[in-house]
Amino acid sequence: MNSDYISKIREDSPTIRKKTFLNHAARSPLHGRVAEAIDKYKECWGKFDFEETNQKKKDAIVKFSKLINASEDEILFTPDVTAGSRLAANLIEYDKDSNIVCYWNDYVAQVYQALFLRKTKGIEYRPVPDKKNKVLPEEFAEKIDENTKLVLLSHVQWLSGFKADVEEIAKIAHENGAMIVVDSIQSSGAMVNDVKKWDVDFLTCGTAKWLLGPNQAGWFYMKKEHIKEFDPPFAGYHGIEIGNRDEPYWNVNEMVYVDGICKYMDVNPSDFLYSIADSGMSIIQDYGIENVEKRILKITDYLIEELQKIGCNDFLTPLDRETRSGVINVKIPNNVDISKKLRDNNIILSSRYGGLRISPHFYSIEEDVDNLILGLKNLL
Repeated sequence: MNSDYISKIREDSPTIRKKTFLNHAARSPLHGRVAEAIDKYKECWGKFDFEETNQKKKDAIVKFSKLINASEDEILFTPDVTAGSRLAANLIEYDKDSNIVCYWNDYVAQVYQALFLRKTKGIEYRPVPDKKNKVLPEEFAEKIDENTKLVLLSHVQWLSGFKADVEEIAKIAHENGAMIVVDSIQSSGAMVNDVKKWDVDFLTCGTAKWLLGPNQAGWFYMKKEHIKEFDPPFAGYHGIEIGNRDEPYWNVNEMVYVDGICKYMDVNPSDFLYSIADSGMSIIQDYGIENVEKRILKITDYLIEELQKIGCNDFLTPLDRETRSGVINVKIPNNVDISKKLRDNNIILSSRYGGLRISPHFYSIEEDVDNLILGLKNLL
């Protein structure tokens, strides 16, 4: 079933039929199911009947909640991963002694929250160093103390692909009275996520990478016990009891929050985007996230071996399986130029941080790696 399923997914993708696609850490290719969802929305719009696409938007929440082991009532629609980090950072009250902790070279959606609060509120920012590109709990322990209010962390690093020990770092944060927000955009849909096991307060994600969906469709997880604890830092009518629109006036005299996590929703979530996201996530769901992770690690084993055979041995990515993900970054001279030339030959990856960032998904095959290696041999 697995090989047949992978063959079907590849055959149905107009991108994969034409290109060697190894760039999921940047953006997913177009898949057949996703293309069908786009066509279905056009059909619904033509009839001006959105019942089916609104249902798929609800189905998408169910799928994502299962992927991270959360309940549906802990998930909020957000525009993207940055919106979730921003929400978490602005929920918390800070005082003159407060500090925020974040890995120094984390994705900017995380780092910029700390820098912004330092700039606007004078909050101390404590950047965490790495050890040979490994983001380790003991380094966080050196920075976190009783004045730490928030720890920002990516489960998988966007440059190196290093997979952090979220559970241990969350434990250190909580022992000091701090909260933690995890960016899972390089992890959800590729690696097993478990917010209950990790015991994180918040998680933020987008669908446009490993979840095989569109941009501007994101997710925010908030631990259930926190939902009543905070007031929203921003106002939007989806989070407010608006009264009866047929009166014809909404309630413009007072602001009463709706019950549950939706009180934090300050955007109008698109049934178009989330119906597409639902179709993308169904590809992951049908294969099973545990199988997805195993398959990705297997194909990246092969990728690393083949790169080493042609003398590409300078990896930004730690090579031990326990801390590896679907993101492999190998240092290459003239990486930007080589990336462009590979793209000209329909081999799609990214140039990042002095290297080639290669990011296969579970349906990537050894032939994709072989095509890349042949292309590199001709260019190096």
